[in-house]
Amino acid sequence: MDNSDQGFSGQPAIGGSFDGSHLALQFFYWTPKGNGDLVEKVSSYEATVSASGAEMKGVWKEEGSWPLSFKRLTWQAKNPKPAPPTIFDGDWAGIEDEGGGLKIHFIFHISNTEDGLMALLDCPDEKFEGALASKVTFNQKSRKISITVLRSVFAGKMSVDGKSLDTSMTEPGYHFRIHFDRMAGKKTEPNALP
Repeated sequence: MDNSDQGFSGQPAIGGSFDGSHLALQFFYWTPKGNGDLVEKVSSYEATVSASGAEMKGVWKEEGSWPLSFKRLTWQAKNPKPAPPTIFDGDWAGIEDEGGGLKIHFIFHISNTEDGLMALLDCPDEKFEGALASKVTFNQKSRKISITVLRSVFAGKMSVDGKSLDTSMTEPGYHFRIHFDRMAGKKTEPNALP
């Protein structure tokens, strides 16, 4: 799901169903508690899809309910052309340790394009893949990188040997340190900078 008003794109549904005419989807969202922390909640969208598949009419539920209809649009996705790789290009695997034995696995796919660095995020434990980063900034000389995906920001620095990224992941109400290792056999490792 994309929401240009809230400045995010590619938010994956956390569940749903479709029986040919009825669509049901669920998404996470957060609300503030009195102490400044955020509480994770679930919103939903249920709709009836027209026989032609050209539109769907339904209701969005999140702290209330609102009618929400969609019409199918025809658009051409832009696939940027590859550009010479940066030191960050490649696939990176990391684990977020939330304590109590709960571990969340993340995989970043980073590649340079004519439009700049592009990053996709997979999270097998939360059952999504290919969430497109809305913003990627980097500096090859300092080895620093910042990647914004949905409401999460991963900011950190690459090791001198180019084989790992130590990041700080911040999202509403949470902050974790995540160490990423370059995945072998996916893409050629660039030469480390001095």
